[in-house]
Amino acid sequence: MDQQGYGRYLLAMGGEEFEPEVDDEVEADHLYGFFQWFMPSGAGVEHVFEPIPDGRHFLARIRPIYEMLNPEDFTGEYVPGYFNGGNEDASEATLRGLGEELIQRLKGLFSMVLEDDEAADAAKEALHDLASLTEVVVLPPGEIGKLEQRALHGTDEEDSQAVYEALGDLLSSRSNYDEAIEILSEAYYSIACDYWVAYYLQWPRYHGLQEAEDCLYPYFDLYRYGYNLHWTQNKLFIGRRS
Repeated sequence: MDQQGYGRYLLAMGGEEFEPEVDDEVEADHLYGFFQWFMPSGAGVEHVFEPIPDGRHFLARIRPIYEMLNPEDFTGEYVPGYFNGGNEDASEATLRGLGEELIQRLKGLFSMVLEDDEAADAAKEALHDLASLTEVVVLPPGEIGKLEQRALHGTDEEDSQAVYEALGDLLSSRSNYDEAIEILSEAYYSIACDYWVAYYLQWPRYHGLQEAEDCLYPYFDLYRYGYNLHWTQNKLFIGRRS
């Protein structure tokens, strides 16, 4: 099934009101919020991936996002618009351990990039930043938001974007944008408005990186517990989402 055919198949799952006109082109934006259609249990989501190669792998990736939802949140007039974690407690030691594991797994991922690869320069810079990290810090509630605000305004010289940028460059270079699964890119992003959650859930599409398929699992676990990350030049901060 080609990308347009797959997009039409997906939209048809929402009923006639979502079906495009015969001559209209389906775009990824049309599927923003698509996975929310299956909240809270995920019933029916298995049909999403039936028409595409490796569909069972994509299905296995996405099932846990429904498992982290609290069904009681969907019994009132207003229901969540995103897949919000934070329904389980995690100790500071658990959170710090996940941060440390994420660093090591990302080092392994970027070490796979060969010298002549188009993503080699970005990967080297990311490895340098990861090697410079000296501490994983778990912040009190509310504090990570302050770091994120300073980052948005560019007021903290210690902030580092190298790892974010290198990961984006690497995964972009390993993506086939003509594949059917690409039509779901905005749907994946809209799960949490978080690129790294979207990267983790889409991992089967990244060619040549299958052996690193779990490198972002610690990040997904932190998200499931309700936490965000903030990178600086020598520290990784972990804080609860507000």
